[in-house]
Formats: sequence, structure tokens, C-alpha cells
Amino acid sequence: MKKESINPKVFQINTSSLSKTQKSIYNKIYQKYRLRETYKLLKFIYKNKVDFSDIFMEDLFNILIETNKYTSKIMSVYYYTFFPKDDDMSQIQAITLNSAACKILKAIMLNKPVLNKCELEKLMFASLIIFLDKSFYYCRFKYPSKLNKYIEDESIDEYVNAINSKNDNFEFIWNLIEAELKNEALIFKNNHKLYRLLNGEN
Repeated sequence: MKKESINPKVFQINTSSLSKTQKSIYNKIYQKYRLRETYKLLKFIYKNKVDFSDIFMEDLFNILIETNKYTSKIMSVYYYTFFPKDDDMSQIQAITLNSAACKILKAIMLNKPVLNKCELEKLMFASLIIFLDKSFYYCRFKYPSKLNKYIEDESIDEYVNAINSKNDNFEFIWNLIEAELKNEALIFKNNHKLYRLLNGEN
């Protein structure tokens, strides 16, 4: 049987052993979205053989795609409205929701390999919910519909509470979320035009 591969510039993935759903996810990202940070996370998941359900992977990438669409729109509007200098544009690119979410999810995978996939899935979504809830960007867009079922899942509450209480086992997640939020706050402090744009001011 001929092996199928996806060959974006950043990495190569052999899809011959993937399920039909997984191939659909990879192809969707490769053909339509080409998200740099998501590619990095995709490569990490594949190389480390993280064992997630097809449903989880599909939901995860749908969420990242939605957040990327939102921040891409911000970048586009900002650029064509204010024609910023290169330094200003790099500031916006440094704080996309997609990038921050991927950093958090990757850190969880690196630090919590002992959890089974169900526990890991709940921890990852709890972390994503906390980050989006505290982010300035979050209040400017609705939760992607795929995320609502996780927000309403009471079994995730224990992970949300553990992270928010800075439980020793999950302190690294809180520290990473806090670092991303501080980075976001610093960018808005140094970029009043972007802040006014997000508040609907001219």
C-alpha cells in the first residue's frame, strides 16, 4: 500500500496509520488553515504519540482554529487601519490566542504524561477555559460552540478549582497562564491603538 504523507514546509507527517477522522483533521489544517503554532502542536502530538480520541483531537483543533480566526481578524483590521511599524505588528503576533493556547496545552502534555487520556483531556480543557476566561481577548469573542460542552461539564470543575487554587500538582499550569496574561497586559500597555481598536474606539 502506498503511504500517504502531508508535507507542509514545517514538518512531515506520515498519515498511513491514522484513522479516517484523524486524516480529515490533518488535511483540514494543512489544506485550509496552515496555522504555524497549531502545526507545532500537531507535530508534538504526533512525534510523542499522544493517545487522544478522535473526538477530542477534532474538538481541540476546532477551538484553536476559531481562536486563530479571531486574532487573525484583529491583526488584519489593525494593520489596514493604522499601518503600524514592523515592531508594532510583531507585538500583535506575539499574543495571538492560538499561540498562547498551544503553549499551555503543550506544557500540560510535557508535565502530565502519567494521566490517562480522559483525565488529561479534562485537565487540558480546564486550562483552556481558565486562560480564555482571564484573557482580555476572550471578552471580545464568544466561546466556540465546541467548547460549550466542556464548560458545562461539571466533572471538569475539579481541575478548574485545582488550577485556580495553585495546587502543587498543577502550579506549572497556573504559572504559564499567568505569564501569558502578563505578556498580553504589557502589549496593551505599550500599544494604545490596539487597545482602542478592541474597545471599538476610533
